[in-house]
Order: sequence, then structure tokens, then C-alpha cells
Amino acid sequence: MSPIRVGLIGLGAVSSSDYRPGEWGVQHMKAIANSPNFELVAVCNSSVESAERSISSHNLSSSVRAYGSPEDLAQDADVDLVVVAVNITKHFELAKPAILHKKDVYIEFPATPSIAEAEELTALAKEHGVKVIVGSQARSEPMIRKLKELVEDKAIGDIISSSLLGHVPIDVSNGWLESVAGFLDINSAISRVVINLSHPLDAFVHVLGYFTSVQSTFKVSSKTTPLFDAKGQIADPSYKITAPDTMLLQGVLDSGAAVSFCLRASSASADGNSFHWIISGTKGEIIFTAGQGFIQTSPLNGKIVMRKKGGEAEEVDFTRQEGDHVAKTESTPRNILRVYEAYAEADTDGYVDIEQSVQTQRLVEEVKNNAIWAP
Repeated sequence: MSPIRVGLIGLGAVSSSDYRPGEWGVQHMKAIANSPNFELVAVCNSSVESAERSISSHNLSSSVRAYGSPEDLAQDADVDLVVVAVNITKHFELAKPAILHKKDVYIEFPATPSIAEAEELTALAKEHGVKVIVGSQARSEPMIRKLKELVEDKAIGDIISSSLLGHVPIDVSNGWLESVAGFLDINSAISRVVINLSHPLDAFVHVLGYFTSVQSTFKVSSKTTPLFDAKGQIADPSYKITAPDTMLLQGVLDSGAAVSFCLRASSASADGNSFHWIISGTKGEIIFTAGQGFIQTSPLNGKIVMRKKGGEAEEVDFTRQEGDHVAKTESTPRNILRVYEAYAEADTDGYVDIEQSVQTQRLVEEVKNNAIWAP
């Protein structure tokens, strides 16, 4: 099979040793480069000159074409898949031309700032017969896929209850970058509610199902923080933080299970774990733990333990049959690569389409709008 030809919107010229805002397109570039099923054939930035600089900076092939508008990229007959890896506020305007030209699209998660825009893209995709997949990479994580498999196979019977304790290793109390101040603004499209909560919550409902009723409590522990500009100078000594660093959810799922979900942010967890997830059923219990990191980018030292009634606790193997190219990919782009591979193989359990993604987006909006605020 010929490689799927990719046009990437949003490739920065710089690649930092650690991920920085504005560089997510670089992670997509790495994923594409490591896959035998895909080929990067075009880059689209805010101008042709910018795209050319990025192509040169990353030593891409001279055959990679440079574009300065999404319309021009969408008209390229030699592009099969358009990837949108920029700030969420631009997702809609950049994805729409590709859909109108009947190209499949991979948009980062969440798909758009508003549910209305996501629904419009969903309708357009159906009208033009194309796929729009959304970068909720946790669904491609082998640990999450194994948990979903165990639940669907009723390995522990019907689910009675579940509790997830999550930790985000981001402490903003000593300062934050001015360029991404929206992370601390609850009304921003890139707030902590959108970024920190959406990914693990999407994994939670992917495994267990959606809520029929939900309650939420939010808390902001650090009320203000200094903002720093790109040169490290203080731009605002006391920026007001409105996005919560602690988010609690509880409710009932479609299955009737009673569940709770708690996500907190701080510099480090006491035991080094970022996730502790208990799933209890009529025939046993599963506990999933994972070390420091983010659920969408392969957290370290993941472990699944299952104990059936009357039996001993056993560790569950969650490794999957994957090519060596996946194992050799560094951790940050590895699940991005897995989403690409799932798309290429029509493995719909390994990625989320935009229609499913809107369900999670609605849930996040509901818990944000109805939250009780702790002082």
C-alpha cells in the first residue's frame, strides 16, 4: 500500500529539547517520519516563507511543498490527509477548506473552541464523505485500550463503581508564560479545564461510558501568579488565575455505575504516580496506576492489576503487537503515531472521530458551567 500523503498545518521551525507551546506540530512531524504508512508531502504555515523556513530547519526533503494558506493546501491533489496542529482558536478555519475539498482531517483535541463549530465540521464531514479524527491520544494508549477491553469483556462482571485520582505535574504558583496565559483563564479555549481535564476525562468515558448525571466542584489554590515574557522578564506581577487546579466530578454512568473523578495539579505527587484508577465490578476489581506524566503521552511505569472474586491479584499484560517503529519513537509523539497507525488500519477503537469528541466536549462544558466553587 502506498503511504498516506500528509499536509501538515502548523510546523514550527524550532524544536526544543522539552515541548514548548507552539511546537506541537513538531511532534506530528516526528510521528509521521517514524511511520512506514505515512509521508509528509506538504507544510502549511501563516506564509509560504514561514513554511519554507520550517522545511529547511527540520531538514525535510526538498520535495515537501510549502503553502501559506489552508485553501491552497486543500487544493493539492497529492495530499490525502490534512493535519491541523495549531492553537485551538484556528482549528475551524483551517480544517474547513480541507473538508470542503473532500480530504480527511486530523485535528488536535479539542476539535474547536465551541461546540457549535465542532458540530458544523461534523455535518460538513458527513456531507462530503470524509473522516475528521481528533487528537485525543489517550484512546490510543495501550494501557487505556486494555482497560476498555477488560471492561467490555466483563472480566470483572458488571461495573458497580469506579474512582480515578489524577495528578497533573504543572505548578504555576511561581510564574507562567505570558504567551499561554489563557491556560489560567477559565473562559479561554486553552484553559486548564480544556487541556488538563479533557484528556483524562475522555479516557475515563472511553473505558466506562458517558455520564447520565454529573456534579462538579472546582478550586483555585493559587489565586495569582507572575507572568513572564519570552525574555524572562515579568510582564504582569500578579495575574489573576480563574481556571481551577483541582477538579472533582461525581455522578452516574449510562451503565448505572457510580463514579468519581478527581484531578489535581501540583509540582509532584507524593508517591510519584499521576494516576490511580479503581474499577470495581460484580466479579472482581481492577486497579490501574501510572507514574509521572500525562495520560495522552504515555506516562511512565503503567501497571494494571486485576483480582477476581476468590482469586489472587494478577498483573495484566497490556502490551500490543506493534511495529518496532512505535517502540523506537520517543514518548511525547508515540501516542500521536499510534493514532496515525489506527487511522491507517481503520482501527476505530484507537482514535476518536469528531462526532464522538463532541460528546466529551459537551461533558466538559457541563461540568464547567455547573461547578460548585470551593473557596
